[in-house]
Amino acid sequence: MKRFLVVGLGRFGMSLAETLFSDGAEVIAIDELAERVEEIKERATLAVQLDSTDSDALKSVGADRVDAAIIAIGEDFEASVVTTAVLKDLGLKEIIVRAYTEREKKILELIGASRVIFVEQEMGRRLGKTFSGDAILDYIEISSTHSIVQWEAPDFLIGDTLADLKIKEKWNLNLFAIKKEGTASKGFGWRKGEEKLEFSPPLEYTLVKGDILVLLGKSRDLTRFTAQKK
Repeated sequence: MKRFLVVGLGRFGMSLAETLFSDGAEVIAIDELAERVEEIKERATLAVQLDSTDSDALKSVGADRVDAAIIAIGEDFEASVVTTAVLKDLGLKEIIVRAYTEREKKILELIGASRVIFVEQEMGRRLGKTFSGDAILDYIEISSTHSIVQWEAPDFLIGDTLADLKIKEKWNLNLFAIKKEGTASKGFGWRKGEEKLEFSPPLEYTLVKGDILVLLGKSRDLTRFTAQKK
């Protein structure tokens, strides 16, 4: 079981901590405000009010033994910088920090952040990709060149087999699951309601209405594949 430290329980940090915990991970959630800690205490392994720039305080809750730390303090950049430096000094290799500007990103990377995220920009890219595709239900950019999409099979492909689609040979994409309504499953959890994932479906599988293809590949190849028309 993976262990995470989430520092800062604003809307982003709170949502992140709750999601990790609901997916079965151990989560240490910390914030300087008691009311935020109180709000999440039933939805985290450990919720503590403390100063994240205090090395001894962090060690006392096991912050030096987590697999990854996510610093979501918000607009207090100085606290983000000091917390990053403290966690780096404690030996953490995976430190993910929220930033707001490129200047902040450069500083955080210099002092040891393994990844810096711009939450608003990343969400904007995901929504843009979702809105631009007629049947794209969700989009996740996993690198500068590769992405994962959930694409609902259009009507003109219903009745075709996966062999007919030639997803790997023709489009250079990997289909690693088909999602459909059925037994509740944690799966990706990107769509509300009961659902199931069928991993590595056989080539003879025939598409039916409502099937959602979970595809991985180069972003440009995904765009070509999901833009096809009858």
